[in-house]
Parts: sequence; structure tokens; C-alpha cells
Amino acid sequence: MLAGWYEKGGPADDVICVGEMERPVAGHGEVLVRLHASGINPSDYKKRGNASAKMEFPRIVPHSDGAGVVEAVGPGVEEFRPGDRVWVFNAQWKRPMGTAAEYIALPASLVRHLPSNVSFAEGACLGIPAMTGYRAVFADGPVRGKTVYVPGATGRVGAYAVQFAKWGGAHVIASVSSDEKAAVARALGADVVLDRTRDDLVKEILAQTKNIGVDHIAEIELGGNMPINEKILAENGSICSYASAKSPVATLNIGARRARNLSVRVIFVYLLSPQAILETCAGVNKAISEGKIQHRMCDRIPLRELARAHREAEAQSGAGHMVVEID
Repeated sequence: MLAGWYEKGGPADDVICVGEMERPVAGHGEVLVRLHASGINPSDYKKRGNASAKMEFPRIVPHSDGAGVVEAVGPGVEEFRPGDRVWVFNAQWKRPMGTAAEYIALPASLVRHLPSNVSFAEGACLGIPAMTGYRAVFADGPVRGKTVYVPGATGRVGAYAVQFAKWGGAHVIASVSSDEKAAVARALGADVVLDRTRDDLVKEILAQTKNIGVDHIAEIELGGNMPINEKILAENGSICSYASAKSPVATLNIGARRARNLSVRVIFVYLLSPQAILETCAGVNKAISEGKIQHRMCDRIPLRELARAHREAEAQSGAGHMVVEID
């Protein structure tokens, strides 16, 4: 089978190879999937680009997300059969074999049916980005009738968070950093879109909530945004953070904060509990089956040009999903 891999960390053009590998087989409890699309996430190119880090395995086929058709099932698998359209997630988490290949064998727990109204390219976006976006919105319960604030509303995860919150019945306030991104956020369904670079952002958000504050925040930068969040969060409000790359230390001013009985949660989609995975995947599939979710893709690049796909994904980080086509 055709696959892409690297055997040391470094720049994509220097370390990524594409060639033939032995096709895997489905073991007990596993599903063999003929992949048609593979999604690149920041974790993929950051791991590959770290030349100083020790390799987890002698050879890594990258990417955690993908979509395709079930080729075969191993003993003990009853929920899938050959010909089923599926999407997969967490494929390369603690495994040498990811989705940048024509075939992958995975535990059935990492495979989900792909709704008929979703393409394989779109299905390759449903793992880390969509699952994180869904969990960031619903980890603390339903949001119907609540106000949800989404900073970074046009990123891979933020764009999904806006849409899932709106689908869940929330009033959605988004903040972005440019007029172009503001137009995108509105198209995604945000009810209010604010310029997050404004000095009076707190005042604007409170004005939108009649000074009550927002009920929930799907947070992309917990450390950097906590000084704002503690001023705009309503009583009994919640923050669910999925990243804090720029400011990894978050400080909460207990005495001066506006909200009381607030909760702060940090999620890492690779390590969700089995129950959380079931709820999250079911919710993602329900929303997309109803045709309520858009998938922002910046480009589609063939597997044979995997190095270029990684290079361009890294260069345009934040502008949408980079999908590798395997057909």
C-alpha cells in the first residue's frame, strides 16, 4: 500500500518519505479501513518538526484523523461490516501507524459511521477538531438558552465550537482579530461578532449580556484570556479550555473576580473517558447528520505530496483544515 512516513524529526521536505508499505490486517476487535482522506492537525506537524525530541517509534506514519470505507473486520467486531463508510480518530496516538496511508487497522472503538451527507474529505476533519469543539461546548452540560462565548472563533476548533453551540440552542458571542475573520464567524452562525483586539472588549461583551455575563466559554487561550474571562463570566458560569499555547500558566484572581461558583475545565481529546468519547462522537454525528455543520478546508493535497501538505498546513495555521487525499 502507499503510505507516507518519517524516521526522524525535522522540516517536512527533509524527513517525509512516501512509498510502499505492507498493508495491515484487522486483528481481534479491529477494523481495517481503506482510507480516502487524512486530516493534518497542528499536533502532527509539531511532532514531526521537533528534531530534538526522541522518536516514539522507529518509523511514524502521521495523522490521527481520517475517513474511508471498511475493508474488513477482525474477530469480535459486530458494529461494522465491509463497505461501511466511516471516520476514525486518535489513530496515531501512542501508535506508529496513522492515517497518512491507504489502509489502517484500528480498534473498533476508534471508528465511527460516517453520515451519508458527509464527504470523506469532510470526515477527515471530524476527529481532533470537531470532537474538541463539541466537547469544549458541551462538557459542562447543555447550552440551550445560555450565552456561549467563543474567542478564536474561526480556527479549526473554534469554528466547530461556534456551530455546535448554535446547534445546541445557545446565543453565541464570538471574538476575532480581523474583518475577514468576522465575516467567517457570522457565516458560521455567531449571533454577535466582536473585535477581540479592542481595549473595551469586556465592556462590549457585558453590554451584549445586559451586564449578566456569559454562561460558558469555549477557550482557546486559557492563560492569556483569563483576565478577560473572570470579568465576563456569569454567576455559575463555566470555562472549558482546549489550549493555552501562548500563555501556558493561567492565574485566577479569586478576590477580584466577577463570577462566583465558576468552574474551569481543561480538555485533551486524546484522553477523554470512554463515556465522554461515546457522547462526543454521537453528538458530532447527530449535528452533521442534520446538515448543521460547515467544514472549513484550506486545501486538499494528494498523499504523494505529503511533505508539501505538511509544509503548507504549518504555514497557514488557523485558516482551515488541510486534507490529504488518498484516492
